[in-house]
Amino acid sequence: MKKKESNKKIESSLIKDVNADTGEVRKFFIILTGVALVAVLLYFLSSKVLIKDGVDKDDTSTKEVTFNYNTIDVGTVFNRPYKEYYVYAFDTDSLKASYYSSLMSAVDTEKNKVYLLDLSTDLNKKYVGEKSNKDAKAADELSLTDPTLIKIVDGKISKYLDSLEEIEKELKSLKSSK
Repeated sequence: MKKKESNKKIESSLIKDVNADTGEVRKFFIILTGVALVAVLLYFLSSKVLIKDGVDKDDTSTKEVTFNYNTIDVGTVFNRPYKEYYVYAFDTDSLKASYYSSLMSAVDTEKNKVYLLDLSTDLNKKYVGEKSNKDAKAADELSLTDPTLIKIVDGKISKYLDSLEEIEKELKSLKSSK
């Protein structure tokens, strides 16, 4: 009789152990299924958000690249491919930039080559100073104020204007005679 009771105790403890193990496995599969559902849900939500933001497919189209050959940096001021040309330097982010640009718009570009040097770019900012260096022989010697008009002949400065009145007068003299 004791054997039967001990067998029943062993069987009941085995059943409890099996039930406990089965419960653990069941919890594992429930958690795994939950994580998989969340992952699938996030995948579909993110694809809907991306399509809503306009990214529905990869943009593999080619776009034409254009270069503006009329804009230069300080490093190329003295080595342009023309014998005679002007370099008009001003800060395109300043409040007067539209006025400075309008002065240049009337220049006859068929007869006179005028390059724009933007003083607001990171490459050119270190050449902006309080005082101009009108005798610069190389780009690293330049010190520019806002605005400045430089006439280069044969790779050397022939005229250096840093007063707005003088720049207006010089640019008006370059106007087309239409």
